Amino acid sequence: MKHRNSIETWSKAGGEAYSTVNTLNYSFINSAASAFGSNQVQVDASPLRFAIYSGDVTQDGTVDATDLSLIDNDASNFLTGYLVTDLNGDRFTDGSDYLIADNNAYNFISAIRP
Repeated sequence: MKHRNSIETWSKAGGEAYSTVNTLNYSFINSAASAFGSNQVQVDASPLRFAIYSGDVTQDGTVDATDLSLIDNDASNFLTGYLVTDLNGDRFTDGSDYLIADNNAYNFISAIRP
């Protein structure tokens, strides 16, 4: 799975299941192990939910200072709308988006590929 500002996340080996209409159905939300390399973060305890990491604005496979710089620039310019630097989807690039990326950069979050 790949999204405009998230870390590319692969399903675990052998976890894919196709429905009768050849549509891929797969859930990443129930366990970190649903992703290859358990490359997810727990976002809720009740109900237990996991999510892919956000903050890879440049789509280079890692959350780092380059991503933080782009987010900081857009936040400083008070940009709004459907922006790649809006990590939480509220249509504003601000400190809350920077915090998400900063935490993930601090933890050296990057893509884990098969």
